[in-house]
Amino acid sequence: MSTALQSVRLTARSCACSNFSQQYVARSIGRRRAFATTPLLMKRKGRIAEAQKEGLEKLQKKSGRDLAGLFAENDEILRELEEELEADVEIGQTPPDIDPVPKHMLKDTFLNMGDPEPFEEGAGFPEEDQDDISSLAHRELEQHREWRHYARLAAWEMPLLSKLAKPFEPPTGDMPLRFRYTTYMGESHPAEKKVVLEFSIADMPNLTSVQREKLKKLVGVRYNPETDVVRMSCEMHETQAQNKRYLGDMVGNLLKEARDPTDTFEDVPLDTRHHHFKPKPRFPREWLLTEERKAELEKLRQQATMMDQQREAAGLLVDGVRQIQAANAARKAIRDPFAHAMADLPVAGKGKGGKKVAVRR
Repeated sequence: MSTALQSVRLTARSCACSNFSQQYVARSIGRRRAFATTPLLMKRKGRIAEAQKEGLEKLQKKSGRDLAGLFAENDEILRELEEELEADVEIGQTPPDIDPVPKHMLKDTFLNMGDPEPFEEGAGFPEEDQDDISSLAHRELEQHREWRHYARLAAWEMPLLSKLAKPFEPPTGDMPLRFRYTTYMGESHPAEKKVVLEFSIADMPNLTSVQREKLKKLVGVRYNPETDVVRMSCEMHETQAQNKRYLGDMVGNLLKEARDPTDTFEDVPLDTRHHHFKPKPRFPREWLLTEERKAELEKLRQQATMMDQQREAAGLLVDGVRQIQAANAARKAIRDPFAHAMADLPVAGKGKGGKKVAVRR
């Protein structure tokens, strides 16, 4: 019913030639003036009221119904609804108290180093967060978990690796290349991708003496003239497999160039200035025990033994044990009479003659 009345009301107002949209503009919350100072505005409102009244009379004549009463009833209903809404929601009402968000301790990092902690500002921690342990204790627990993890691997996983074990087979003549890898037991390290290759030029197959000399000149400073071993390494790729493949291709290219009969580099001398020859001390040959030297030493020992026996028989050999025993006995004989003389002296504080003191002279 209210919707039909509202549509009729809008139809009645549209009969006037003026714009009525100003009545539906949102009103200001501030307090209005009690009196108007612009007479033109009052005259305009009067003309609008008269136009509305004339339009309403025309509609009443056409429809034959009391539209003024319906509009009044509709305005009363709207006024009651506005009063109920204003009673429920009061403008300017204070918002409810909201508990502040609890502040947690920040993790000590480089970005917040030196900044005050939340608990230092007086906010404090809620009671439900006070049962946590410190960060140092968390690190200790994490380390303990890591130890237990490796202990479980050692107890349950590592024995299963015996099924994958293969017997060691020493390298044969067909495998002259030796590769060396570096591992850090699962930890990432820049040197983990490095691969080192070693091989002896004498072990390389299908090479003549001229080709071996050419290969020594091609490898340059990587050749060790003392051990006749070439040592190369590679770490410019991301994985060990790529570096190993690169070294294998490099050895293949070197062998191909060494077997090339176009130029044998015979007129180029082998440069070994990159290698520093270190002198190694050797045991003198003169000090080696030969059979003649052993026989001579044995003869000297027998002569010394015979001379000791002859001196012992003649009494010329001095016995150290007998000399020590004789010296101890002579010292004891000198000390015993003096001890008996000291025992015969009177003791101080005894006897009738008063106090006597034994004087040692």
